[in-house]
Order: sequence, then structure tokens, then C-alpha cells
Amino acid sequence: MMKFVLFCALFSLASATTYTIVTETSNVKNAETDNIYLRMTLVGPHGNVLTPYFDEPDRDDFKKGASEAFVFSGLKEVGEIHCIDISVGGDDWWLFETILVYSDTHPMPVIFENTSNQGMSSDTSEGVRNMRLCAGGGDISRK
Repeated sequence: MMKFVLFCALFSLASATTYTIVTETSNVKNAETDNIYLRMTLVGPHGNVLTPYFDEPDRDDFKKGASEAFVFSGLKEVGEIHCIDISVGGDDWWLFETILVYSDTHPMPVIFENTSNQGMSSDTSEGVRNMRLCAGGGDISRK
């Protein structure tokens, strides 16, 4: 029994992945925010994984014109990222240009572009709450 428990523990550690996600906030007026409550579902051939909130407590996140890296460790391995589902909970407006995603198992970044130049907000008069972006396809759904 002890060998089985040890095997399960080692397997779960081996299948844990570190993802690095780089956001590039637009340079237009009011594109920045530090109160958007962003989360992302990474979609790959081996399933999906939901990230924690994007927040670095010691810095203002999502500054105008800035590229910022967020690192999430210990998440489920989903393989090469095909799509990302972005969701926001804050009613402040955020406009991003690109999002790059890579992991310790897939070090070549996948680039997702906001081709429609759509801002995000939980206030639907300002932007969309959810957006799906797929590799090579721009944004394919918004709501």
C-alpha cells in the first residue's frame, strides 16, 4: 500500500506543470487596470486547466503599454495550448493586444492576438466578460 501511495504522489508531481503567461496591455488611453480579476482556462489536447487570478501583489498589474509575465506552478499538464478562455470579474476596463503562453513542457510560446481590439470588463457597457482565443485564429467568441 505504501508503494502505491508513493507512486501516486510521484505521478502527481511529475504531471504538475508550470505555465508562464505574458500579457501585453494596449497603449491606448485607459487601457490599463489593476482591478480586473482576470483568470484563464488553458485548453490543450489533454484537457483544460483554470489558472488562479492574475495578480502580483507587489506591483500594479496590466500597466498601459506594458508586457507582464505571470507564472503559475503546479497546474495540470494539458499539452500544447490550442485555445485560451479569458474571463474577468472586475468592472474596470482592460484592453490587451497579445497574450503569450508557454510551459516547462512546451517552451515554444503560443501567441494569442486580440484581433478585434475588444476590451474586457464585467460591465457589459464597457466590454466583454469572456473571450476565447485560439492559436492562429484570433478571437473566435465573445460574450
